[in-house]
Amino acid sequence: MSKDASLLTRIIYCLVVLGAILPFGLAKSGWVALATGGPALAGTIPFIGPLVLLVIGIYRVIVVVRTPAALSAPPVAGFIAFLRGAGLFLLYLGAITTVLGWLAGPLMHTLMRARTESGAEFFFVGYLIAIVGQLGVLGLLLFELSRLRGFETHRLASA
Repeated sequence: MSKDASLLTRIIYCLVVLGAILPFGLAKSGWVALATGGPALAGTIPFIGPLVLLVIGIYRVIVVVRTPAALSAPPVAGFIAFLRGAGLFLLYLGAITTVLGWLAGPLMHTLMRARTESGAEFFFVGYLIAIVGQLGVLGLLLFELSRLRGFETHRLASA
């Protein structure tokens, strides 16, 4: 009765999770991280928060890779279906942004012929990638919320 997620959905899901937990690429560079506020859980306890997020993220990626039905969910309708569609759209956008963030630095070094002394163009591109990349995390939340509500709705309907 549950609908399994496609291989592509599982891949983009893992890319967005990895993009959220692994601090490398142009969007995670020093000045960009300072401008965007840094990692999400780094505010209160500087070392514990990112480590917890890293462990949880790696665990989730391993579960999704090993278990094809890890992202399965019952069919839904109405607003929950809208949440799932919006979440998937933002996941796709976040996966593209994650890969672009990982490749933007080398691509900019290769393709740019003239650079400013301050490197402002790298900061600007990294900042845009960091801002748009946060939409992938929002997509994760919407997608998981739609799965949760789908399971709740299915459970209430069968009871």
